[in-house]
Amino acid sequence: MACTTFAFCFVMGTKKSYLQSLGSLQLLAIVMVVVGHFGFTDNAFMNSLGVGFCFVYSGFFTALHHRFDSSYGLKDHCRFMLNKLVKLYPLHLLAIALNIIVMWRNGMIHDVSLKVLFYHLTLLSSWIPIDDYYFGYNPVAWYICSLFFLYLMAPVVVRLLRRIPVTCQILIITVLLVLEYIGGYVPGIGQGHGLIGTYYLYQFPPMRLLDFTLGIILFNVTLTPWWSDRTSRLSSRSSTLLEVAAIVAFAILFWLGKTHLNIHCYRALCVSAPAIVVILATFILTSSHPGAISRALCVNPFPSLCKVSTEVYLLQFFAYFSLMPWFEHAHIDQNPLLTVPITVVALFLESYLIHRYFTQPLNRLLRGKRKAAN
Repeated sequence: MACTTFAFCFVMGTKKSYLQSLGSLQLLAIVMVVVGHFGFTDNAFMNSLGVGFCFVYSGFFTALHHRFDSSYGLKDHCRFMLNKLVKLYPLHLLAIALNIIVMWRNGMIHDVSLKVLFYHLTLLSSWIPIDDYYFGYNPVAWYICSLFFLYLMAPVVVRLLRRIPVTCQILIITVLLVLEYIGGYVPGIGQGHGLIGTYYLYQFPPMRLLDFTLGIILFNVTLTPWWSDRTSRLSSRSSTLLEVAAIVAFAILFWLGKTHLNIHCYRALCVSAPAIVVILATFILTSSHPGAISRALCVNPFPSLCKVSTEVYLLQFFAYFSLMPWFEHAHIDQNPLLTVPITVVALFLESYLIHRYFTQPLNRLLRGKRKAAN
């Protein structure tokens, strides 16, 4: 128990150093998703890996920041969910509104379905197994809908895992990941972008509990004596070597998943999980003695760009749809070597403006009103 408490204090004490480096890794994962959406063909694995990383990341940091102990009650959880709602929901609404405007202007839609809009506004779109609903007016809004479900379930998952030894937690999640992978080979489920391939194995919120739980288990591993013993032996030089090895391993696992593993469903976390865990676990492990790559990820422009990572994720289709007429006029719409860099640059610029003039002022206003009410 003493060692577990020490490990938790160690993780919390070094939180600032690796929060920045892991935030930078999440930003790179989001850029990977953007490139997967608007880049070259056959990027389903790239999208799956990037989105999976974001869910695992969320699970890890939810467990890090919130203990969900016996004193944590319904009122605390309502406050927790309200904080998440205040942080994410206004941007979710803005992204939908901007997408509707630009899609209307481009002739991509001619009227607005109130039914689809209702499911978007109520954060239920990811529960409807129809692509017009879970993609709707912002094809990445399902991520926010699923994320709120995971936040809702977080206390249950954290408390349940706390009763199970860490080795058993790893065994359970491994079995579940393998079963998910096998599910992709069941006749009628997979073959790319079918209903079950793109919904029940990708957007369906309970399925994303696997990613989220993997992040929580990764945090629980950092509380073990084995983990604290490994961190105490590190130096900056050995950390650098570990980080380089992790990036090489990630690249190999990515290459294998994309080119050599015939995945018969849109996603299989069983394939992308090793790459995600290798990167996250290594950079968490080296946080006490950051290597050269960790230090590089903690200096500008990365910390500044990380501040707009949520905007980048939710506004990516608005950026691309806004540029589509110009791409077509310039006859470069079929050339991702040109369209992707232009889209990414425009996306970061608009994300910065929206963060500066919408998200930040609104969050300050809402926080001020809540403090006054309390």
